[in-house]
Amino acid sequence: MRPVVTAKQMQAIDQKAIDGFGIPGITLMENAGVGVVRELQERFPDLSRKKIFIFCGKGNNGGDGFVVARHLFNLGSEIQILLAGKLSDLKGGAETNANSARNIGVQVDEIDSDNLNRHDHKLRHCDIIIDAVFGTGLNKPATGFIEKVIDKINQSKSTGKFVVSVDINSGVDSDSGQLMGPHVKSNLTLALAHWKQSHFLHPAAGVMGEVRLIDIGVPVKACEDQNIQVHQSENEDIKSYFQKRDPNSHKGSYGHVLVLAGSKGKGGAAGLTALAVLRAGAGLCTLALPNSSQKAFEVHPMEVMTVPLPETASGTLSLKAKESILDLLEGKSVVAIGPGISTDAETVDLIGELLPFIKCPLVLDADALNAISHHNNWLKELPPETVLTPHPKEMSRLTGVSTEEIQKNRISTTSKFSSEHSLILILKGSPSLVGLDDGSVVINPTGNAGMATGGSGDVLTGIISGLLAQGLSASQASIAGTYIHGQSGDDFAESESQTTLIAGDLLRCLPETLKRILP
Repeated sequence: MRPVVTAKQMQAIDQKAIDGFGIPGITLMENAGVGVVRELQERFPDLSRKKIFIFCGKGNNGGDGFVVARHLFNLGSEIQILLAGKLSDLKGGAETNANSARNIGVQVDEIDSDNLNRHDHKLRHCDIIIDAVFGTGLNKPATGFIEKVIDKINQSKSTGKFVVSVDINSGVDSDSGQLMGPHVKSNLTLALAHWKQSHFLHPAAGVMGEVRLIDIGVPVKACEDQNIQVHQSENEDIKSYFQKRDPNSHKGSYGHVLVLAGSKGKGGAAGLTALAVLRAGAGLCTLALPNSSQKAFEVHPMEVMTVPLPETASGTLSLKAKESILDLLEGKSVVAIGPGISTDAETVDLIGELLPFIKCPLVLDADALNAISHHNNWLKELPPETVLTPHPKEMSRLTGVSTEEIQKNRISTTSKFSSEHSLILILKGSPSLVGLDDGSVVINPTGNAGMATGGSGDVLTGIISGLLAQGLSASQASIAGTYIHGQSGDDFAESESQTTLIAGDLLRCLPETLKRILP
């Protein structure tokens, strides 16, 4: 897992590297600048022939920009630095690197409100603009002259210039994901040392284009005292959760999932979940659903066992199904409840009657979450290793907090709820967040806007349930399931498109996605 840090944590990590490990700050600044240039070289093989403007601030972010300028100048690029301030105001590494750049012949012009437009002709004819005005230290909206600088950069981007932001886009709060005011819109943002939360959280992440991480030589041990609670999952993390299958195994070796789902007109949700259980590798899946819905599953999906249950007049699960479901619980590895199950009052009562009897891992989604939102005391009835998978609106119902506030505070909302209720919470969205029962949060890096389609969440429920059935812990199944689910969507979008993606495509892509992950 890669750490995802706040601005305050990053400042402390930098200081630990300098004071605790004896790595000079100017060395870290040099490494940052070299890393930025290396990334540019990968994207522009003809970088030495490019005309490049670098907007520098007076702090360390500007210092990084001066290092970038020096190395690009040495490559032969045509470089112009516009300093948002005066050279006499620079201190420390920024001052040293500004002097070094000037000494080798890089042109540095001090800009202010009066002369900002003086370079417009050259800006119109440049190729790349580098934003090194602010780093992670900004804690208030950009105003006045700096607002004009940001507008100047954005105007250039709108005319086709390639904009690169160093560490984080100027004007973006690095922690909250919020846009405090005027902000740079980049084609590429190059995070330094560690990811910051706003590299993933919207709306900030939406103004960054591509985001890449640059290693600047900060020791891993410099993070140890920071109690970092937020991480990003990676492919290698997911791979580590799986073991090669025993050649002498059988279907019972990989668990049996009971899915309680479906209602009149919503049998598809139940089917997607059940098939995802099996595609994720579970040995057996029993789908229990209202009698009238079950008839549609007599021949399809063929691999899923189905059980018809008593139903209400509206075609939802009836309280009369309780005893049959209690019998079905016997010997099950995992229970999944919710997709398409409806919020019919009798069905909601049934869920409440069942929860105290479920002792195996449990996955709750969709209308099961809506049922709990009206009976918060049911949260106390949930067994260990319970996973909840709400989207923001469902999370709003569970917490009584507005969707807007949840979206503004996705990480803290996820952390607080999962730790208070000692369960795993997957707050779906962009990005999806996995909250663990110790209050830590894992950011999922996979997935795309094409997955905003009916049934996508049902597939996720099935994948997580299938992984739980095979022996993964609730945290492992949630982290891996969310990653695999998103990667399946990314695989389809790459081969086809985001626009045409439907939930069934996630199922069809799962085998190839898992093939690259499983041992």
